[in-house]
Amino acid sequence: MAMAPYRVLIAYASTSESTQGIAEEIAAALREDGFDTELRPAAEIVSVGPYDAVVLGGELRGNRWHRDARRFARRHAAQLRSRAVWFFSNGSGTPDASAGDGVDAPPVPGARRAIDRAGARGHLTIGGRPGRLPRGPFTRSAAPGGFSADHREVSRIRDWAHHIANEVSNF
Repeated sequence: MAMAPYRVLIAYASTSESTQGIAEEIAAALREDGFDTELRPAAEIVSVGPYDAVVLGGELRGNRWHRDARRFARRHAAQLRSRAVWFFSNGSGTPDASAGDGVDAPPVPGARRAIDRAGARGHLTIGGRPGRLPRGPFTRSAAPGGFSADHREVSRIRDWAHHIANEVSNF
């Protein structure tokens, strides 16, 4: 009898489509690794009970993690502590401009508090410089009205997601 795949929630909080696009890349990579993933806005999540693992992403603006991401982490802290959890941040509000060059910037204070509260296993910052991930659809190729994401960033996101898959399998 085959074992049911792990269920992973990928929640995101953003006013733009870039953070959702990153969440979609994470979900796709996890699906490739055999995981059952659900992708939803963080504000819509009532419970994390049905999931084995959670990935929460929040947009950054002015050195602040998106309010819905902070609220999600606070509201579900007890359940998150008993699961494998990772967070990511996206946007030009990162305090360290090196994040867009393959070097991960530290989480902003609001994300750091959420990481500590939830006992998250890791954090990834995407797009540490203004203009690195502009507003609009997060696509791998240029499209009318869209933009072309830096291939190195997409590779970092997918590599990180595959790392998560490995960690969840060993949780």
